[in-house]
Amino acid sequence: MQLKKRKPATKVLLSLLAQTGKTTIDFYTFLNTIRSHQRSFILGGRELIMENKKLENEYFTKLTLKRLKEQNYLRAEKIGRRLMITLTAKGTQTVLTTKLKQAITRTDGLVTVVIFDIPRSQNQARRKFRWLLRQGGFIKLQQSVWASRVDTYKLIANYIKQTKLHYWVNVFQSKNFLNPPKFYSH
Repeated sequence: MQLKKRKPATKVLLSLLAQTGKTTIDFYTFLNTIRSHQRSFILGGRELIMENKKLENEYFTKLTLKRLKEQNYLRAEKIGRRLMITLTAKGTQTVLTTKLKQAITRTDGLVTVVIFDIPRSQNQARRKFRWLLRQGGFIKLQQSVWASRVDTYKLIANYIKQTKLHYWVNVFQSKNFLNPPKFYSH
């Protein structure tokens, strides 16, 4: 029997926040969502369920949110009596990286291909994008052409739209290659 690696509460909380599908959510609405939907949010592993149970405790959740705010993963803003929580760009990128790492390898032969030509004036965006591709299991086929057997098309396409990189980036799926990519086995 293989033991599952325990996920820290900060990663569980970031993932739960991302799964609500909202860019900003009231703290107490979020806390109630965790309490009432924990089994549907978190699948598998006693440790993960135990971490989620810890998050049900308001004090522990606020402490975890404080840590995430200090590390610039989210913004928390008090509006009236409500605490509103929003993922920052760093938080969104972390959640996306986690989703890319968890994506399933395609068995139908389709490969996600990304081609980009991001200008030097957007150097930081270009570096972040390359880092994201590496984290997502993409391999570099040639300069600014990357490919992955992992089912990441929708994730990458959404990221490109959200970050307004669509001017310089194209993503598609294909299995018709004259010289098929040689993927590294992990």
